[in-house]
Amino acid sequence: MELFTILFSSFITLISPVNLVGDTVVENAIRSRLEKVEQLEVRIDNAPSHQITQGKLQRVRIASRGLQLTSDLRISTLELDIDQIDVDLQALLQKEPEASPDLFRKPLQAGVRLVLTEDDINQALQSPKVTARISQSLERFLQRLPGAGEQDYELLSTKVQFLEENRLAIQLQFQGTDTEDEELKIRLETGLEVENRINLKLIEPLVSINDTQIPPLLVAGLKAIVKDFTDLGKLDDSGILVRILKLEISSNQLELANFVRVDESAASKLISGGSIPQENDD
Repeated sequence: MELFTILFSSFITLISPVNLVGDTVVENAIRSRLEKVEQLEVRIDNAPSHQITQGKLQRVRIASRGLQLTSDLRISTLELDIDQIDVDLQALLQKEPEASPDLFRKPLQAGVRLVLTEDDINQALQSPKVTARISQSLERFLQRLPGAGEQDYELLSTKVQFLEENRLAIQLQFQGTDTEDEELKIRLETGLEVENRINLKLIEPLVSINDTQIPPLLVAGLKAIVKDFTDLGKLDDSGILVRILKLEISSNQLELANFVRVDESAASKLISGGSIPQENDD
């Protein structure tokens, strides 16, 4: 949710009785919070001035290319279309807005379109946070492999390759923590399909360990892991609803369209820098 924290707070914090919101002002605010952005365009459909001074905006559209969010997170294309915003301006202008859990009068709703290249995804996969989560998710799968349960494995690298017709290949390399010359190379080639708009389903997956195909029972286990790993429904209880509207993979990019709804309390926490509790992974 770091992406939405940056984008939402960049223009929300500019709404004030003495500062009418302008496209250029918001663009500059967003640029100042990013490591780099190649192209950025903001369009704001302003409400009447008396509504702006009350903390209301009609619609905000953001289009960007080459968005470098952090050192290891880049987005090739981001398009964001945010519905009407209604914020408690008096609370926002307090020196300590985090003291107000009811900053927003209405939920935040947005349509989001993302385009990621292979390089974008592979860069993100090398981050310690992502590596740790992948390792945790695959721990039980590795323990079920013949002979692998005798020691633990450390994930060394993960690499994705886009294929045609909504298929991709993922190569994971592990090293034994007890015996360094013990290596596991897992290759997964699969199609991807959106299931119930909240998670991803593997289609006709082909899985090999050190160039040896694994039995169907283990493939079924991997399918369950991927479904759980990509389950956006886990965010619902924390006030954040994300639904996948479109997923397309070509040989050079992945395109994703989402609908995002953040309730008033969760949006207030995002803007004030507070944490949003999420369901723990089992």
